[in-house]
Amino acid sequence: MNTEATFAPEAHLAVCRERRERLLAHAQMLGLQGFVVFGHGSSLGSGTRSHGALRYLTHWDGHDATSLLVCTKTACALLVGSPFLVPLARLRHPDLVVIDASPATWGAHVKHLLGSARSVATVGVDEMPQAAWAGLQAALAPSCETRSMDSWLDGVRCELDPVQQAAHRRAAGICDQLFGALRQELRTGQPAWRIQAEMAHRAHKLGADHCRTWLTVAPMADYPRYWKEECLRIPQANDQVLFGVMLTVDGHWGHGIRMGHMGEPSAAIRCLHEAIEAALVAGLKGLRCGSPLENVEAAMQSLLPARGALESTCFRYGHGLGHSYEEAHATPCFPQWFGAASSERQLSRTPTRPGMLLELHPNVFLAGTGGAAIGEMVLVHENHNECLLDFPRSLADWS
Repeated sequence: MNTEATFAPEAHLAVCRERRERLLAHAQMLGLQGFVVFGHGSSLGSGTRSHGALRYLTHWDGHDATSLLVCTKTACALLVGSPFLVPLARLRHPDLVVIDASPATWGAHVKHLLGSARSVATVGVDEMPQAAWAGLQAALAPSCETRSMDSWLDGVRCELDPVQQAAHRRAAGICDQLFGALRQELRTGQPAWRIQAEMAHRAHKLGADHCRTWLTVAPMADYPRYWKEECLRIPQANDQVLFGVMLTVDGHWGHGIRMGHMGEPSAAIRCLHEAIEAALVAGLKGLRCGSPLENVEAAMQSLLPARGALESTCFRYGHGLGHSYEEAHATPCFPQWFGAASSERQLSRTPTRPGMLLELHPNVFLAGTGGAAIGEMVLVHENHNECLLDFPRSLADWS
């Protein structure tokens, strides 16, 4: 599969312009005279939602800098927080007025761009640094109303068009290639963190913008291990291996998890794998157009050990996927069970619709036994679901 990104920048610009016009039209219908959209760059990876919103509306990636989009019915300006990224922004975005502006000066620029606007829509400002937001508020007219459009935009973003779907398919293809390359890397005698580095390097060569992995190598898998300090073990005979991949292609996320063993797994691990695979199948059956997304979580829970029983732990069973790693159309329906995170489930704001993309990854870690996790990218169609990953879900022999 050719996974290299092939999007024409001109096509992106036209699509993004239409998206901005739709947001502006909705804001004006509500009596709002413009909008401001804050976004981190992609360097935070899965740790930001605001990047996904800004990327959706502009296709701009500020990398390690913050940016602010300001639009009215007469103009759209992109305030770039780092001077080193301004040349790139002007090269890639001739449709926008690109302004070299550190966040400390955003207030003055916004005041000039919005003029005497009395009401403004906002997106992503919950992730904006407090100093930048305070400067923005001080610059606006005292009576200027700001109204969040995050929820509305989340609903619009949840149905992926064919161009977006194609990008996610390319991302899935790179995930598959990393899963296929893992066996060879596990046999090199390198510690797990070096294997992760090789996987990320391979992903970038295949066309990924960003890649992060977790790799748990242990006689009994205990939790997702991400960082060098916790991934020092060299794979050995009889180790469990759980491998999670999170990457982007042109800002579109790909994500998957596969599990295997260095040699013959125990009967207990085989049972865990079977339970996790059965839970995934149940979740897929529960994912249907028009049905509540909460059904998916409930279906997977029904086939897994009760949380806390037998000293078990788990992380979130699923989330929405798109320009953001955890898209809001689906993620609140899947509580984050790991650690001290809140376990309160929230009701879905939108019904399941064609074009939605989810990551389903049921998982469990049992003290004294080990862990199991399988993750699938699932695209919802009118009458069926499509799993975008091709690598087998079976318990792999990675010895």
